[in-house]
Amino acid sequence: MKSPILNKLTLLILMVSLGSILTSGFIINISLNYQFQNYLNRAEEVRQRQIVNNLVDIYREYGDWSAIPRTINIGRGAFMGNLRYVTDPLGKIVIITRSGRNHRNEQPLQSRPIYHNGIIIGTAHFGRNILQNILTTQDEMFRATINRSIVLTILLTGIISFLVAVLFARKFTAPIMEMSQIAKAMTSGDLESRIRTLPRDELGELGISLNQLAERLSILEKLRKKMTADVAHDLRTPLATIRSHLEGMIDRIIPSTKENLESLLEEANRLTSLINGLQDIVLSDKAIYNFQMEPLELSPFLEETIQRLKPLFKTKNLVLQYSGIQPCTILTDREALAKILDNLLSNALKYTPSGKTVQVTLVYCENNVSIQISDQGEGISDTDLPYIFERFYRTDRSRNRKSGGFGLGLTIAKELTAALGGTISVASKLGEGSTFTIKLPVSFD
Repeated sequence: MKSPILNKLTLLILMVSLGSILTSGFIINISLNYQFQNYLNRAEEVRQRQIVNNLVDIYREYGDWSAIPRTINIGRGAFMGNLRYVTDPLGKIVIITRSGRNHRNEQPLQSRPIYHNGIIIGTAHFGRNILQNILTTQDEMFRATINRSIVLTILLTGIISFLVAVLFARKFTAPIMEMSQIAKAMTSGDLESRIRTLPRDELGELGISLNQLAERLSILEKLRKKMTADVAHDLRTPLATIRSHLEGMIDRIIPSTKENLESLLEEANRLTSLINGLQDIVLSDKAIYNFQMEPLELSPFLEETIQRLKPLFKTKNLVLQYSGIQPCTILTDREALAKILDNLLSNALKYTPSGKTVQVTLVYCENNVSIQISDQGEGISDTDLPYIFERFYRTDRSRNRKSGGFGLGLTIAKELTAALGGTISVASKLGEGSTFTIKLPVSFD
């Protein structure tokens, strides 16, 4: 399998390593050359000062430049170094060395004043020393050696860097390649594959997220298949009933009485309810909400909703109560909020036994309000609780649509709440009931 990222990462590490070595070698070469040249210059300066001191001693010995032989050959040539000649304060040559005669036209020369008792008695003129030429040659040889060492270091470092880069790049890209394979498998429909290599870094977090995505998609796929089977079953049952009744009426086996026609109407209404549920799925998939946002006094709105739904709760011998707070205005869509409350209260109506109470409470907290809907129903198990807001998920395992539905009510409530800028959560204990909490931002306009 080709892995361009592996090749790119290997090349990048190799280039950085070699670039660092080349840069270091270049800097070291310049630094050594600069320091060695400074050493030569300082050594030459020390020699020139020693020669100037010797000239002062000679001047003191003879008492005057005119008494000193112009050519010094009396065993002092060696310590004269690169001295070419000496001039008096008027610029007249008073001493000339052998090297000075051999380099009469040498340019440029370096001049140093000669002091005696604080008075300038002359000037010493120096040329380039033979020893300095020899040291410069040694410098070139040393620099060549350093360059060869740097080249050898680059080659060895390049080999080591290449090996390290390959090993590191393979280890670094291994989880990426595995994620790529898992993503391709998920694209092909295999939602059971999971990433096994999870490093403790950002790639590991990405792998965990991808595993969670695969888990979520797997659950949704199972729910979708289950929903499809349930829809087929629930559509088949009323259709079969209607068909058998109509065939019986056509064959005059079943009389066309009011009771039989009402039974057919009930099945037709059931089909209509199922089709409306399918329409909710389409709208939920599109996630298109054309809100009409407007300020809404929440407490009167909730009281109106409670009064509207109370008759339904009375038919099941349930008490629907409301406790409000001080006036509170929010910016929301009236119909969307009504649909959210209808879905939640409809669930409370389905799953709360007769004789119990459903409580709606409005709580104000800083910049938001909370609408709590608490029932004394069956509650939700810990197994079902993480998935109740998932599409098509139903806590009941029966196929009875009178209690089940398509499992979209809570999903739509969550999507609508999020679209309104709020959140929805649930707390439940099996056998004791559930509390759904809707939090919405408050409008201060």
